[in-house]
Amino acid sequence: MRLRTLLALVFAGGALLLTVAATLVVSQFVAQRVQIRAEAHTAELAEHLRQIIDANITERLGDMTVLSSVARTNATTPEARRTWVDALRESYPAYAWIGFADSNGIVLASTGGMLEGESVAARPWFQEGLQAPTVIDIHEAKLLATRLPALPYGEPHRFVDVAMPFRNASGTKVGVVGGHLSVSWMREMSQAAIATALKREPSVEVMILAGDGTVVLGPGDQTGRRIDTDLPALSALAAGAELASARGRWPDGGDYFTGASRGQPSLRRPTLPWTILVRQPVEFARSISDPIINRLVLGGVAFALLFALLGWLAAERLADPLRALARAAGVIGNAPAHGQLPKPRGYLEITVLTDALSKLLARLSERDRALEQANADLEVRVAARTTELAEACDRAEAAQCRAEAGERAKSDFLATMSHEVRTPLNAIVGFGDLLRDDASLTPEQRRCIDQMRVGCEVLTTVVNDILDYARIEADGVTLEATPFSPFGLVEETVALVAGAAERKGLALVMEGDAADDHPVIGDKTRLRQVLLNLVNNAVKFTQAGSVTTTITQTATPEGIALRVTVRDTGIGIPEDAQARLFARFVQADSSTTRRFGGTGLGLAIAKGLIEAMGGTIGLESRDGEGSTFWFDLVLPAAPAEQRRLDPPSPSAPLPASGTAKTRPAHLLLVEDGAINREIAQMVLEAMGYRVSTACDGQEAVALVEAEPFDLILMDIEMPVMDGITATRLIRGLHSEIRDVPILAMTAHVLPEQVRALIAAGLDDHVGKPFDRTRLQTLIERHLARSRARAMSAA
Repeated sequence: MRLRTLLALVFAGGALLLTVAATLVVSQFVAQRVQIRAEAHTAELAEHLRQIIDANITERLGDMTVLSSVARTNATTPEARRTWVDALRESYPAYAWIGFADSNGIVLASTGGMLEGESVAARPWFQEGLQAPTVIDIHEAKLLATRLPALPYGEPHRFVDVAMPFRNASGTKVGVVGGHLSVSWMREMSQAAIATALKREPSVEVMILAGDGTVVLGPGDQTGRRIDTDLPALSALAAGAELASARGRWPDGGDYFTGASRGQPSLRRPTLPWTILVRQPVEFARSISDPIINRLVLGGVAFALLFALLGWLAAERLADPLRALARAAGVIGNAPAHGQLPKPRGYLEITVLTDALSKLLARLSERDRALEQANADLEVRVAARTTELAEACDRAEAAQCRAEAGERAKSDFLATMSHEVRTPLNAIVGFGDLLRDDASLTPEQRRCIDQMRVGCEVLTTVVNDILDYARIEADGVTLEATPFSPFGLVEETVALVAGAAERKGLALVMEGDAADDHPVIGDKTRLRQVLLNLVNNAVKFTQAGSVTTTITQTATPEGIALRVTVRDTGIGIPEDAQARLFARFVQADSSTTRRFGGTGLGLAIAKGLIEAMGGTIGLESRDGEGSTFWFDLVLPAAPAEQRRLDPPSPSAPLPASGTAKTRPAHLLLVEDGAINREIAQMVLEAMGYRVSTACDGQEAVALVEAEPFDLILMDIEMPVMDGITATRLIRGLHSEIRDVPILAMTAHVLPEQVRALIAAGLDDHVGKPFDRTRLQTLIERHLARSRARAMSAA
């Protein structure tokens, strides 16, 4: 067989084999993926429809909640309650009957006065509704069947019931309010729920079964019939699953992908135990995969023909120089001394082959000897290299262990240093704030306390700067993504330093167009930290003149491009110092540190944060002529539905519980340090709270078991029992006690430490030294949530 024929057949055969293999693999993969997707899609659709039905039931329970509430407040007489139920039935005609029954089951008021004075004590909706909010599945009417007009074609009166207890002004259960939803409502609600899905996917069919298997809504004439056969996916629901999908045959003989979802009623969320079945013919999935497979087959045939032609041409190209070499090799075999290879022509491989054949005989024996020597040398080199690699691996592992140990030691040191510095600072700041509130202080004494407070704030800033920079170096900064207003952020930040600028007689100016503001998504807190550092520096290093902050916003395809500049008329920065200004622990010169203070970390932190957000930061300055710091950043624009920005933080503390007309909130303060316990108790009592104290976690658990508290402030590091262990023990007590709000008040402020505290069961975190306004705001927020939970439970 000639080479060109052989290569043509090989290329064509290879292409056909590849095509067949690819077709089999892809067709199998496509069929499996289509089947999986079809099953999952039917299950998703069933779940969606069930959620719509559950939401509607929740709305109806909400109607009963409204009636229960007005029965205790506005509608305390039968006439007033009848007015309310009549109004509800008129606005929502799905109710066939709504009524109030007392605790003995006697109907007090109802729509149209129907059944008033009669007993409904034996009805399930009354018995279960007297205990808790409840939903009763489809059932035939007993009392109302004789009072309501007859339905067409002799159809029986069937209802779904919703009911819940209602209470008097003192909170005692005094009866039940319930409503009967007609079967027409059930069908209309079900048809509305599936209308959109059927319009989008006509091949999909939906069947809704009541808890006893009766068809509420189904294809053909199935409505009203009871399904006794085992349909696909129902076995998984019977085993306890809430959502299932399967492929199987239905009683009509068709092969379908079936998704099923069943409501799961519970005490916390009563609903209908209905089962939603969504089916789609298997042929629909095949109609998707078959065209793909057909195109693969046609492409494979064309692929094989093309490869056959390429093989034929390649063989011709290869054959000519090879035939010449074959003829020359025959001559050399007959007369080696007089043989000569032809001059190489064609492709590079022929030239290489000709050269190799020319030198083969002369070098054969020499190469054999060289090969033996090379093998011996190779064994020696391999052994030496293996030893070197083993030693290098040992050195690398040792170096890695030392580096990891050093990193752990640094992290432990930073956490310990932060805790040990913040704990005494908490006492200094707290006592200083209490002293400053004393109206009898002289101006000189008040100034001394203010200076002490400023010193504490500076020390806290130094600790925060060191911790921030350590997290940036370790790539440990996690950026948030929330919508905010760039213009509002700059405006709030500039306002924070207005007092400092006013004391120095500086003009503090903000430039920007509020009408051109574009809400964006980013880390508002970190951006405020960067901008506050730049503006503070400008005020610090400017003795006269002004500090101007400018913001410009430009819409781009990538998002909103922000440019913020801070320009001052201060001392300026020499050109030779500008290059190193953003390095850690560096200021323009040593005299700057002595004159103005600071760690030299602020700009390094700002640079790390801006670069972590994908932006750039820089400066323009001349010595003695002021400076301009700037940063550029592109942030995603906030979608319209997310443009409801966070409201600004309140500037004044919330009113304390102790100032209200009700009793003051009773707080438990758990703190092992006597000084910190004393200052926290004084601050809390000054806010109007009643405060009890505990010295460790064990004492706190005992106090919580002995008497109720509205809120607990828990230290973490304590002898005998730490705060985390105490919190877990409290959360394990009975329900009335374990839900009490617990706030961590500790010097542990690192992000990973705060996350660990929340995961352990604490509700919130207050860092030491604590700010009185923030502390009171958090306490009032959690007290309000606790009261709201108590009211909803009642």
